[in-house]
Amino acid sequence: MTTNHSMPLVTQRLRERNREALEVMIDAEANANDYRTRVATTGLPALQHLAEVAQGNSHQPQHCRRVLLAVYNSYAWPLNLTSLRVLDGDLRGAALAVIEWSAVSDHELHEYLPDGHQLMQRFAAIEKQEEQ
Repeated sequence: MTTNHSMPLVTQRLRERNREALEVMIDAEANANDYRTRVATTGLPALQHLAEVAQGNSHQPQHCRRVLLAVYNSYAWPLNLTSLRVLDGDLRGAALAVIEWSAVSDHELHEYLPDGHQLMQRFAAIEKQEEQ
């Protein structure tokens, strides 16, 4: 049985635990926001770089298109991880940055590109021709 004089101590400990839990939650939210900002800051230039390279006709552009199409519509264009392995180091880094950004972005990434939907449709048409 608890005596009346110990109740203020229990209440004080509960308030302290609640305050600590709230501080942890606030820190976690701030860290998550910082992470999303950092990813978006590196993701946009990476997306633009991949989209630029993807418009070429050699081996590297094909794999850049595959990464972008997987981010655009992974059900129709699943990503074969070999596409990442054959990219040059800077393009691989850009691809991974874009993939990471797509996981936390509030918008579809093609919306950040001028005529992004049409661009992705053009990439899909190119890749469908490559498959035939």
